[in-house]
Amino acid sequence: MTTPTPTPVPRPPVVPVPENLILVKGDQAQGKGNEIFGIWPSGYVRQITPAEYRAWGNPAPTHQIAFGADDEFLQLYAYDRALRA
Repeated sequence: MTTPTPTPVPRPPVVPVPENLILVKGDQAQGKGNEIFGIWPSGYVRQITPAEYRAWGNPAPTHQIAFGADDEFLQLYAYDRALRA
């Protein structure tokens, strides 16, 4: 009896990041330490889901919130939660 050859799993396609999207990431001490927010040119702000981020190919954040700048992180977090309420 032979072991069947495993079928290779195809890699999912990379979806382009929306044009002019600003990706903002907090430091490890803010929130869960892995939140990334998207800011669109229209002013729309929301937290990016892990699935979106992977589909976009895990791009580097455009802006990193400085360590200790909790007010900047909390503003984005509160805005996102208000939109989801």
